[in-house]
Amino acid sequence: MTDLSSADAKIHILYIVGNVPGISYHMLMDKCLSSLYMEFFTFSKAYSELIAGNLMDVTRGENGHGEAIGGTEQLVLSDGGVAILEDIVPSINLEVKSHLDAACRELSSKIRDLEKFKATSEPSGDGKILVKLLSDDLSIDLLTGDPNEANLIQSKWRENGQDLAKIIIQTLTDKPEDL
Repeated sequence: MTDLSSADAKIHILYIVGNVPGISYHMLMDKCLSSLYMEFFTFSKAYSELIAGNLMDVTRGENGHGEAIGGTEQLVLSDGGVAILEDIVPSINLEVKSHLDAACRELSSKIRDLEKFKATSEPSGDGKILVKLLSDDLSIDLLTGDPNEANLIQSKWRENGQDLAKIIIQTLTDKPEDL
């Protein structure tokens, strides 16, 4: 595996963050480490320098699918990051740009899937945790006293929401399986 220079890593990170609205730190890191020929220390250094240089910011999103259970942090480019990216994009090698575009499409698709099945949790006030599960077809509120169970419920909903929603609707309405 050939490692990227710090400058190349920054360009790749800026490109992905600029083209994938709603991307979280962990999604970005996973993609960079798994398919963009970047090792962890290069990624970490480039990421930290982009944040410290005010080229990228971390914001709170409304989607409830962040990298941590219940997290909603998203990465966005600052105005300076957008300006630099606009200047650099024309000089990116076509093969590299094609690879980055494929990574952006894959990440965007993953985010769209995650946004279909949202899960959040919050204290209910009586020592329990209120877990909210949402989809286009369902809104479910559950109470649990166990934070680990709340995290597990949210994780399972995000991963298997489509199947779970179908089963719940079929069970409650006696509709056939071909929903």
